[in-house]
Amino acid sequence: MDEDTIADLKQFITTTISQQTAEFVERFEKIDERFETIENKIDDLSGSVAEAIEIGNEDTDLRFKDHDRRIRKLEQKTA
Repeated sequence: MDEDTIADLKQFITTTISQQTAEFVERFEKIDERFETIENKIDDLSGSVAEAIEIGNEDTDLRFKDHDRRIRKLEQKTA
């Protein structure tokens, strides 16, 4: 091979690698955007779940206090 052919091959390889690298960067940016969207959805869902658990705990606590009050009334009637 002569030097012109080698120079052409080097240029071809450099161009090909640059194009492939640019495509990978573009793909990774799109994937990153998708992950950000998914993360936001997960944050929203976890907030909703936490709120639902808190409401459930408050409801359970109210029921427990009501049962405790009712039991004390029954104990007072039998005493």
